[in-house]
Amino acid sequence: MVQRILLADDHAVVRSGLRILLENAGYQVIAEAESGERACTLWQEHHPDLGILDLDMPGIGGLETLHRIIARDRNARLIIFSMHNDNIYAARSMQAGARGYVVKTDAPEILLEAVKQVLRGGRYIGHELAQHLAMDRFAPSENPLEKLSPREFEVFRRIAEGISLSGIAEELHIGYKTAANIQTQVRQKLNVQTTGQLVHIAIRFGITQQRD
Repeated sequence: MVQRILLADDHAVVRSGLRILLENAGYQVIAEAESGERACTLWQEHHPDLGILDLDMPGIGGLETLHRIIARDRNARLIIFSMHNDNIYAARSMQAGARGYVVKTDAPEILLEAVKQVLRGGRYIGHELAQHLAMDRFAPSENPLEKLSPREFEVFRRIAEGISLSGIAEELHIGYKTAANIQTQVRQKLNVQTTGQLVHIAIRFGITQQRD
């Protein structure tokens, strides 16, 4: 039986390339989503065998999408396909329930291998990232970002990118007060007082880059 896949990425060109790659490998792409909210809806409608999610979609974002799908379907098989090759993004994704993590700069064969492994019930993460994550487990200093929930992490990284609370509320489809409350929770968990301190943590752990 042909296995059915859902694609979620806000770039139509990326979705088109993935569709061609996957269909040439014998899979069926049964739905495409341009946002996290749409991905959640389509998952409930189609119940695919596998989902491939981008992290940086507009709206609720990839991590929150991952969290919502798994909350409704504990057996959901989801691969994060992201431009981020940072350990923290891979770790957050796997901790949130992703079965695989593939970087967009990886060779197409890597994604196909991840799809095959995850559909067989396994997990997959690129060799280089896997090594880095393994080393992180033995690092003496704790990563404070591990304390954040998926929603808190989404708000944190948007704050670090310079997006206002009103902008964050609009992007995540939440109220301004909710965004402000989450910002307060993030500051408490990270033990910081100012936005500048949040940005410093984001730069330190590779979430954003130092601006000139």
